[in-house]
Amino acid sequence: MEGLIEVNNVFAAVFEKSILDGLLGVLDKQRTKFWGTEGTANYVREKGFKAESVLRGFDYSGRVKSLDRANFVRILADRENADHSTQLKSENLEPFDLVVVDLYAPNAETFPESMDIGGQALIRAAVKNYKSVALAFDAQSLEKLVLELNKNALMTSLAFRREQAKLAAKFIAGRAKLEAEMFEKV
Repeated sequence: MEGLIEVNNVFAAVFEKSILDGLLGVLDKQRTKFWGTEGTANYVREKGFKAESVLRGFDYSGRVKSLDRANFVRILADRENADHSTQLKSENLEPFDLVVVDLYAPNAETFPESMDIGGQALIRAAVKNYKSVALAFDAQSLEKLVLELNKNALMTSLAFRREQAKLAAKFIAGRAKLEAEMFEKV
């Protein structure tokens, strides 16, 4: 199978924590490490996995929880680019193998404040770099991910990553359309 990537380093930032349960049921607790927002990291730790919060200092009332350079370089690093590998190593970082994000729904009464900015940015970064990182962005894509990991001994194929990226791009486009419509009512 072309372009297999083993899933060991996972970024997860999810609104509905239990959405991770199927994934956690197939990953190896000894080899897999998570990074994510505080609530997600706590949930994953409670399930027996190693997890680290990515929150660094003041997060402007939750507005910039996941918008950290270290998260994005680990998502956007091209595994085929030696310079990217060198830069990651110089910062003592490893690339993420998987990004799992579910967006919280915008609330018409509090819009645009209720927009999920960080989650969308993380999804878009993973879409851009699908050749190097897998992505799951909702319950259905997580189910497909679990099937893929079971089929390929905890690895994702390039074909799977490409398909997930295509679906995620459509999802983000739909979210942008919804937000544009909501903005008409502000």
